[in-house]
Amino acid sequence: MDFLAKPEKFFVIFAFICGLLLTIFIPPLMGADEHAHLSRIYSLTEGKISSIVKDNKAGNYSPIAIRDFGRFWAPMIKDTKIKTDFKQIKKSMKFSTKQTGTYFTRQCYQTLYSPLAYLPQTVGMTFAKFFTGSIYWLLISAKLFLLAFYIALGYLAIKITPIFKRIFLLILLMPMSLSLGTSVSADGVIIPLSALFFACVFKYTFDENLKIDKKAVVLFSFLTICLALVKQSFLISLFILFIPKNKFAQNWKIYFLKLIAVLLPGLVLAILWSNYCRSWFVPLNHSNPFLQLNFILTHPFIYLLTFLKTIKLCFAIWIYMTIGVLGNNTVFLLPAVYILYIVAFVVNLYFKKDEDIVSVTLWQKILLGVLFILNFTFIATELYLSWTPPYFTQFISFIQGRYLIPLVIPLLALLGFILVSSKSWNKKIDITTLIVLMLTYLNTFLAIFVTYYF
Repeated sequence: MDFLAKPEKFFVIFAFICGLLLTIFIPPLMGADEHAHLSRIYSLTEGKISSIVKDNKAGNYSPIAIRDFGRFWAPMIKDTKIKTDFKQIKKSMKFSTKQTGTYFTRQCYQTLYSPLAYLPQTVGMTFAKFFTGSIYWLLISAKLFLLAFYIALGYLAIKITPIFKRIFLLILLMPMSLSLGTSVSADGVIIPLSALFFACVFKYTFDENLKIDKKAVVLFSFLTICLALVKQSFLISLFILFIPKNKFAQNWKIYFLKLIAVLLPGLVLAILWSNYCRSWFVPLNHSNPFLQLNFILTHPFIYLLTFLKTIKLCFAIWIYMTIGVLGNNTVFLLPAVYILYIVAFVVNLYFKKDEDIVSVTLWQKILLGVLFILNFTFIATELYLSWTPPYFTQFISFIQGRYLIPLVIPLLALLGFILVSSKSWNKKIDITTLIVLMLTYLNTFLAIFVTYYF
């Protein structure tokens, strides 16, 4: 089976075809918070990095056409029984920035993301503005540029990593992952960026010829800065500790100096950006971060119980949403497809390809587990502080599966290091992977058609 002999090339072809189809067939603004992302990106194309707080709402002034475009699609966003067709999509192309007037657009938490989180989308929309004022085509251009970015970084990640190439492939081609790569959200940036970071970590860990020299320090420092400024994902950078100390230096002093050189710039810039945009933060859902933080500090065991109850309550839906619940959390796949995708992961982890058979220390396994828990806890706590009403202890709300996708790589890598098989199943691994991907996307496009058109 030669389809996956070069997984990175297969990824480019498969992601381009399916990504293009997702861009075309998912109607405008059907993605989560897509209208807010759209207006934020338009603001960035006009050089408006800062936001405005008006009537206790954070946002910016945008062309009135963006408001009308949003209102045009709003009924369908609110009611899944409403369907569309390509005539309606064509009708929505009439909304243009040539219309006079502006209005204040609420951009919620999108205003807190640095411009780096929207760089490909902003470049795409800026490019399109030279040719059209149609909001529809500005949106499509932003999506296509993000898709190109997603494919480019995904290709590099799969090519660079010396192990688990097919695990990277499966993660980057999960319907949720790829659909975010065809959206305009910051998730479409952080997913391939984190994949590239982990690929570099594995490369420098398992390639005996590589050391963390000055060039490597610059590379990882750059990736750390990018992670820190895209959705405040600095803690992912700590996975660099997975690389053995002797790859940095034999001397502890030099080791720590190199670690500081890698991690400090990202941390400093993350703090500076957070300080710069803190005046734009407007709590939603009646949340109060100061009260929540005080509650956690004074009632740590109650919060821990809330955290554990959330995991128990949401674990199954997180799996569904991580693999793929598309649109505005309305496009579900068949239950069997989710199971098949999990089977594909297990097969690739247990019946390893020859290049995936590597040895790691107990410390490295523990480190992966601890850092996964740390990152997951940070995401949950951040949402508890910013979304959950004060003193609410039933569960932590708004933890979306898409937030967890960057952490799937270290989690599955840990499982791969633990699972051991003496059997060689190389050819069947590729067959299984290909069949699962084909069935998954056949179901994906059928589900999109039924949800939005039929």
